[in-house]
Amino acid sequence: MKTYKSVYTIVFCLITIFSFSQSKNSQFFEMQGNECKIFITKGNSRIIVPSNCFTLDGKPYNGKIKITFREYKDQIDFILGGLDMRYIVNGKLNYLQSGGMFEIFVNAENNTKSELSFAQNKTITVKFAIDKKFDVAGLEPFYYDKKLKKWTKITRFGNDSKSNKPISDNQEDLWQDDPRIITQDGGDFYNGDNDCYTILVADKNDPSKFVDSLICPGNYSILDSRYNQYLDDQAFKTMQIDMMGLYNYDKIFNEENSIPLFVNLKTKDGKKLEITDRLFVVYKNSNSTIYYYQHDIDSNFKLIPRNDIKVFVYNADGTIYKVPDDFWNNIEIKTLRGKKIDLVFEKLKMSTISKEQFALVTGIK
Repeated sequence: MKTYKSVYTIVFCLITIFSFSQSKNSQFFEMQGNECKIFITKGNSRIIVPSNCFTLDGKPYNGKIKITFREYKDQIDFILGGLDMRYIVNGKLNYLQSGGMFEIFVNAENNTKSELSFAQNKTITVKFAIDKKFDVAGLEPFYYDKKLKKWTKITRFGNDSKSNKPISDNQEDLWQDDPRIITQDGGDFYNGDNDCYTILVADKNDPSKFVDSLICPGNYSILDSRYNQYLDDQAFKTMQIDMMGLYNYDKIFNEENSIPLFVNLKTKDGKKLEITDRLFVVYKNSNSTIYYYQHDIDSNFKLIPRNDIKVFVYNADGTIYKVPDDFWNNIEIKTLRGKKIDLVFEKLKMSTISKEQFALVTGIK
């Protein structure tokens, strides 16, 4: 019976290329509750949804389903998305360095208020496509708790103080990611059986052809060698989820060499610059956003002596003020410990704020 069940699933598990709606930030996918589907997103991630995965009001739901999926790949996405990058652990404020984030919600079609729940022992598998330059060692899975307004590390030792320390980008990868689907024990619910899925991926040398690979999660099947070869040219992180919301592949940003100092924020005409939202400190080569509110600049401001620094204010009304890049060419951050300096900002005029324009004016590109 196991063989029959696997074949049955392979036949009916379909793949769908992204269906990008009029919303430029979110993607929407549709399926029936009794179907098994694999969706490929605009960002090249994979969403693997097994059949009979959801319930509504405690009962199995086999009707039409709408999946809302949003990807946050880089610093611009984090800033424009208003995402929280702070992580307090062991009584200390840290910032997260991300490989990327995704947000997922599943609703009954035509009823956005009817958010579905996961059926017992059912999960969605997300293979998130990460920009290779941000795929550094030590990335681990986090979930954002909206009620507590904080990130929670969802690993076995996520609450252990020893597992919440900064590590070098070159140290051993704590994620231990490989091209296998991570599984959890399904118990008696599966009667010893596990679904198998077929993933189809366009051949990089011939987009008209597809590479197909069978994945049997319960047996930890190694993927077809052709698919392994394809993955060698990608950077994927795999996570099984059983809650709706925002997920992140993170590590604690290493600020050990940071220099604490005091700053006066001024405009070019010498007036005090008022912050109505956040002041950002961004290091282009690290996928993180350090930020300060008006009330914590005096006590917490610090800089790392690096040559890829960008400092700017993005106010609530959409105005942007930036410290010119040439300012950092004439200053030695290492010598500023405990000192006070003036940061003079130029106002940047923007009629609209697209991701491309924001990257250009702030220098994050």
